[in-house]
Amino acid sequence: MATSENGQTIDSDLPSWLDKVTLNKAIEQQIGEFKKLTKFTIENDTKQGENYSSLIIRIKADAEMEDGTTKSATFFLKAHHVNEMMSSILERLRLFPKEEELYHKILPKFEKLYAEAGKTVQFAPKAYTFDRDHGMEYVLLEDLQAKQFKNANRLEGLDMDHMKEVLKKIAEFHAASACYVEHYGTFGEDFTVGIFNTKNKDLLKEFNASGAFLNQLKKWKNCQQYYEKLMNSDEYLVDRLLEDQRVDNRQFNVLNHGDLWTNNIMFQYDAFGKIKQTLFVDFQVAKYGSPANDLFYVILSSAKKDIKTAQFDYMVRFYYDNLVENLKLLQYHRPLPKLTAIHAALLRNGLAAYMVSSKVLPIVMLEKTSDAKLENYLIDESKLKADMYGNHKYCQAMMELLPWLDNRGLLDWK
Repeated sequence: MATSENGQTIDSDLPSWLDKVTLNKAIEQQIGEFKKLTKFTIENDTKQGENYSSLIIRIKADAEMEDGTTKSATFFLKAHHVNEMMSSILERLRLFPKEEELYHKILPKFEKLYAEAGKTVQFAPKAYTFDRDHGMEYVLLEDLQAKQFKNANRLEGLDMDHMKEVLKKIAEFHAASACYVEHYGTFGEDFTVGIFNTKNKDLLKEFNASGAFLNQLKKWKNCQQYYEKLMNSDEYLVDRLLEDQRVDNRQFNVLNHGDLWTNNIMFQYDAFGKIKQTLFVDFQVAKYGSPANDLFYVILSSAKKDIKTAQFDYMVRFYYDNLVENLKLLQYHRPLPKLTAIHAALLRNGLAAYMVSSKVLPIVMLEKTSDAKLENYLIDESKLKADMYGNHKYCQAMMELLPWLDNRGLLDWK
């Protein structure tokens, strides 16, 4: 821990530009007008085994108020890694500018649509900016932990009560995005194409290399048929991914969160343990396209084992009923999607189900590890990949998931 020339207390492993940050306007928005700051602390909160793409930083400011009392304002800051390679990748993928636009411009319009329809909806924590533009890419948010929001246990997964709250929120989010297009026009290229740009093809191949997964798959009992179906998939996976992620304007499309798993969902509970509010964080890979992407992502990555496949169709129906209810509330002018169309989209997007099962679920099920860094995820022979796919719990989960995927034709996406 070090103290800057401005009197701020800063972890020595954090970016040097942080000692120039001032947040007076953001602090006033949280606690009201104050007389002076008495303490300003910046701490690295990046948890080993939990964060892959960004530095997670917590900021706390203690202020003396006009009446002599002291109040505290707390913030959650996402910033580039100090690692130059990681910073370069994030800049190339435009993850921070995209997320900043979503927090500051798009989500407020989503919430305004609901407010005008007489419904109060919040999707994410409140976003702030520094007092001056320091030329750095970052996202500055209210610290939800200060309001007793927390993540569910990712290793246990979400039970049906939690899944229903998440699916309600996804339905609200998707409905707002569909109506946003009617009111404000289409989303920009960061959202309609995003990371799925042909210029990123080589990087996508690195991210999505399947060697470590396939090496384990061929060892698993009774999995030879799945291995034979997928053994050459690296030759065409990224081309098919780029094809599938092109927006098909003939279909019902929404803005997908894009990375919707337990660590990016925050719950607030009442005194009896009942869920009061559900919010989403981390919109860096939000993508306009089929709602099948978010549905496969959250259900296959985060639902408890006993409901993941057994209650899959029920959860899709629950989402659909809430989606239509919100589309009607917001006076969506186009024909309402039918449940059969949602199921057809799920069948068309089998690759999305495979990607979640083979790339995301092993991360979700991995115990905390110091190797959980994005640069290690890019190396197919890394210890991280070996731990992910060699995990006995992941193997057990796939013994149930693979037959389910195959019986639905979700592995037939070549």
